[in-house]
Amino acid sequence: MDEQFEHWRRQEQARDSTQRQTYADFKQAVMQGDDGGRLLNYVNSSVIFQAGVDFESKPMVVFCACNLPDPRTVDYDRLLNLIIFRLDEFVESDYTVVLLTSGAAHSPGWHWMSKAYRRLDRRYRKHVKSVYVVHPSMWSKLLFQVLGRVVR
Repeated sequence: MDEQFEHWRRQEQARDSTQRQTYADFKQAVMQGDDGGRLLNYVNSSVIFQAGVDFESKPMVVFCACNLPDPRTVDYDRLLNLIIFRLDEFVESDYTVVLLTSGAAHSPGWHWMSKAYRRLDRRYRKHVKSVYVVHPSMWSKLLFQVLGRVVR
C-alpha cells in the first residue's frame, strides 16, 4: 500500500505542487474510485463484513471469498486496498475470521494471494484469535497447508 500511496502522491503533486496529499486523501480517492463508490459498497456488504460477536465477545469478521468479483472487470489491487481499509476497523483488538470459500466463481491467482499476504503487516495478524474455514475447497485446503508451513 505504501508504494501505491507514494505513486498516487507523486501523480497528485505533479498536477498541483501547491497541494499537500495525505494518507486520508489517498484512502478517500481509493474508496470513491472511478465508479462512485459502488465497489466499496459491494465489498462492505458482500465480501467482508462483521457478523456479530463470538462466544468471547470478539467481533466476527466474515470474508466471503465466494463473492469476489470477476478480476477482468475489477482492479484487484483496489479491491485489496478496500479490504484492508475494512480490516482497519478491527485490528486494534482481538477478532475472529470466518472464511467462506466454496462456490467461488472467481478465485484470485497465487501471485495476488502472496501479494495480499505480504501487505498484511503484523498488526492485522496479531489480534486474529481464530480462523474458521467454512466448506473449504481443495484450493483453500492446499493454500492453508502451504501457508501453515510457511508461517510457523
